[in-house]
Amino acid sequence: MNNSTDIIQAVTPVNVVHGTHSQLIVFLVLNMGPSHFGLPLLLFITMRSKQRHPTFYNLCISFIIIGISSSLLLYAGKTTGPEPPKALCLLQASLLLGMPAISSLSAFGLVFRTFIVIRALHHGNEPRKCTLCAWVILVLPYFFFFSSAIATVLVGASDLTRVSRNRRFFYCSVESNPLSNTILLGAAAVLFVTCIIQAWTMIIAYKYWIIKYRLGLSSRLSKEFALPIRSMIFGVYIVTALGLSILSMWSPQSPIPDLAIATAAAALCFIFGSQTSSRRWASLKGRIYQRTLMPEKHTIQAVEVKGNLHRVVIIISLP
Repeated sequence: MNNSTDIIQAVTPVNVVHGTHSQLIVFLVLNMGPSHFGLPLLLFITMRSKQRHPTFYNLCISFIIIGISSSLLLYAGKTTGPEPPKALCLLQASLLLGMPAISSLSAFGLVFRTFIVIRALHHGNEPRKCTLCAWVILVLPYFFFFSSAIATVLVGASDLTRVSRNRRFFYCSVESNPLSNTILLGAAAVLFVTCIIQAWTMIIAYKYWIIKYRLGLSSRLSKEFALPIRSMIFGVYIVTALGLSILSMWSPQSPIPDLAIATAAAALCFIFGSQTSSRRWASLKGRIYQRTLMPEKHTIQAVEVKGNLHRVVIIISLP
């Protein structure tokens, strides 16, 4: 009996990430809140109004997948206590090891689209349409996501003693440094290219702003740059969060990288949801409606909105 206990202790991976129960709760809330409620609502609103490019929808779907994958142990009631079943643990590990690929490539797609739009504005043209390029940008995140997940399943299934929740504390993982380092370095390469494109985009945006300012048209920039600026802000945020996750290769004990990347979905909801809410509020105000004001003398018959101009049609009722 003692021998079997020693064997179990020997094959159970030691705890690498040192987290607390409070940090576990924060991790689950950050993943479940946006992925189960915030992002689906944001997708529903934006798809109805057709305000966004497919790269934005792709990014939202990516973080919904990540949030659901991070919550699998909670669904099964295995976030604490004895080790989860190996099948469940391997499933979560494979899905989450695909996270660097799907998140970095989805973020790259949004940043690249922003670059195309800003460059077109600068040159006074419409953004170029390339159907094949658009499909490649949309499909690549899922291709590498499933490739990473399948590779993780193959490595984990070959030696189930490598599959454990104890190593990463927040979720299950497969102990395979060559596999995880390869995936993380690939994501790092994508982030490096994303940073270059973001810097290039900011330079073009600054030149465009200078031209508009000299022409006295700088007041129109807030409308033209509303979505691109938010895209660049989120791009910087996700690059920073994923960069911390990649740096965890050299400091695996800290829970900060996992918590940092868990905030990305909430940041996505906040950065783009606030603009969506303002647009919904503006469209609500812009509806033609009838309302009575000072009924003894004046009646507002209708309010018509065209762009930023409001025309109030007032019918005066004389006694």
